[in-house]
Amino acid sequence: MQERISTPVAGPSAIFPRGFLWQVPVWYAAAALLLAYARQLPGWFRLAAAAGLLGAVITLLATLAALRVRAFAADADGVRLGLPASTRRRGRRRREARHLPWQHIERVRIAQRRGGVRLEFVVSPTAPVMTRGFAHGPLSRARRWLLLLIPFWYLLRPTALVTPLHGPSPTYRLTVRGVTLDEVRQALRSLAPREVPVAVLVRRG
Repeated sequence: MQERISTPVAGPSAIFPRGFLWQVPVWYAAAALLLAYARQLPGWFRLAAAAGLLGAVITLLATLAALRVRAFAADADGVRLGLPASTRRRGRRRREARHLPWQHIERVRIAQRRGGVRLEFVVSPTAPVMTRGFAHGPLSRARRWLLLLIPFWYLLRPTALVTPLHGPSPTYRLTVRGVTLDEVRQALRSLAPREVPVAVLVRRG
């Protein structure tokens, strides 16, 4: 029987808060707008600068998408999400981890996605509020996102990996690499109690 599974998490969700990536195109748009109205500069220079910035943005996004951080583990006690205790990354909130006991998980969904295997842990309605997370209204979400535009504000926010998505049921979502869908399914099925379904989602069409 599988005793434990630990795999790298793909993308920036393990080290940055939710919504952080959206500030990259926002700052690029602001810089491109300034260049457009900088009439004192030659047109060729403004065009070259905008193209150079666009190349830097694409490179940054591609680099962040290729990140692999070992921030997911599961055993017979439950699931652990977040940076390892040995991490030296700055920001106390960024170093927070989330432990989800199996009794707080209603079901597990697995799907094959480009770049890895996506896992979704749907939280039980009886789970504590801290596990379910706090649902923010539209204005609160907008304010929290705008704060991310302040340099280094992300150091004061928990990472997206330990922040549930809110909907009909709070859900922790992540993409893992280095394992196949069947390997993840078999490992989680052997670790999860019988009352916690582990389902594989298949795209239609």
